[in-house]
Amino acid sequence: MVIQVALKNEANESASILDASVLAAHNEYIQRYNPTLRGYLGKYAQSNGALTGSSPLMQVHLQDSGLLPGDARPITRRELETALSRSNDFLRGNYTNFGIALVTPGDSYKPNDLPSKVLTEQLKHRGIELGKGKLVPLTVLSLEENTDSVYGAVYRLNDKANKDNILDLRDFKWNYIRNEGMACAGLLWGGLWGAALRGLGVSSGYGRVAIVSGEATSRKILDAHLANFRQERDAGIAELQKKYAEREVLLRVE
Repeated sequence: MVIQVALKNEANESASILDASVLAAHNEYIQRYNPTLRGYLGKYAQSNGALTGSSPLMQVHLQDSGLLPGDARPITRRELETALSRSNDFLRGNYTNFGIALVTPGDSYKPNDLPSKVLTEQLKHRGIELGKGKLVPLTVLSLEENTDSVYGAVYRLNDKANKDNILDLRDFKWNYIRNEGMACAGLLWGGLWGAALRGLGVSSGYGRVAIVSGEATSRKILDAHLANFRQERDAGIAELQKKYAEREVLLRVE
């Protein structure tokens, strides 16, 4: 599986799939939050060294917490398009989230009504009109605990948010899109682009955290993946050797 793809941009950045090295620290960190939010954030697991699971809530928290390695940050839609154009294997068979699709200030889907109103007001304070809908990247979001929210939190814009990185939703092609409220924006299974999933805390084992990092951090991430791969390979070989030795003993006894 391809684990890193050079984006060939001016910053020499690469796209990677985050490994599970952050899992223990993440699970410890979220204990400080209210039980509702903690339940939504505590859905990460691991498989073959990779961190599994993805939701906008979880990924924004990873960014907020400072647990991402080095200068790593969540991937954006355009960066993900570039990574996929350079490697068909990047995220193959998995999904990831890269933003929030915000269409209207308010949502008939009750869990999203308060978060959509709060985020719309945040945009207004920054002089950004909602228009026909915005794609708000995860990189410009932070979480704020709010016990009135079904999720235990709402989204706030951080100091990176501006008119240049909060783009019109209709500037992109989508296979699925909602016509009101807010939804998860991400790459779905099968390479489909979605802005329709209402559950902001929904996560499954097919989810992955796609990140972008500079040259130095990318090198460290790649080295960590390779070290983990070698460790798992050696453990597998040792297990096979053990089983083979046990089989040889049984054959001799017989």
